[in-house]
Amino acid sequence: MNIFGIIKELYTGKDNLIAHLGIFSLVGIMSIALNEVISVFTGNTLYAVFTVPSNCEVVIFSMLAIMIFIFFIGYMYKFVHDSYETEFTSLSSISMNCFTSFIKVFPVMFVWGLYLGLMLFIGFVLFGTKNIEFYVYLGFLFILLPFISMVFVKFAKDFKYSKNIFNPLILAEFMRKTFVQVFLFLLQFVAIGILVSIINVFLLSISMDGHTRTEQLILLLSIICVISYVQQVLNLAYYKGLTEIIKKTGV
Repeated sequence: MNIFGIIKELYTGKDNLIAHLGIFSLVGIMSIALNEVISVFTGNTLYAVFTVPSNCEVVIFSMLAIMIFIFFIGYMYKFVHDSYETEFTSLSSISMNCFTSFIKVFPVMFVWGLYLGLMLFIGFVLFGTKNIEFYVYLGFLFILLPFISMVFVKFAKDFKYSKNIFNPLILAEFMRKTFVQVFLFLLQFVAIGILVSIINVFLLSISMDGHTRTEQLILLLSIICVISYVQQVLNLAYYKGLTEIIKKTGV
């Protein structure tokens, strides 16, 4: 599974440009909304884009950011659903249906979140936090994360609830049939993630080059928008890769 090929297709697919513009616009709105909220809780150490928001405006900006965040989760699984129907990577259209996708997948995410929280609690009870065994156990849970993501990907194929989707033993089946493919794919993903992180650090350092706080804020928000947009693209590539692994292995 070639993640670079997937990313290339994300930009060359039919009508993908319109979807990218929509994603970038929503990321920009979310970044500004979060900045307005943070400017209040940091004592305005970060300048507000407009004026320091009132309590009512903080609630509005917070709700706006949360709604866009929920939209992106729904969009990701709508994209996964559409990816099952085509070999070529075409981005899903920006629509209100993304909220419907989120509502459908939320119960699955909630249950698996409980499973993960329970496993973390068991590790804490058995080993505590001062023993090396606890961190080895955390490493094991970390290894499970991509296979838990595959549960969501499998569910998004038809958005139909089944006992298998909520069965923790499904992870054993995924690991048995796809471990090598997932491992090789993750190596590529981590490599490109490290490269992007280095670029992000460099870009954030540039934001401090402005002569005034206003210039610094404009640079910072612009760079945060770009970083957040790139993160969304990488998320889509990651889930597209997992989708292709499931399709090819038939799990």
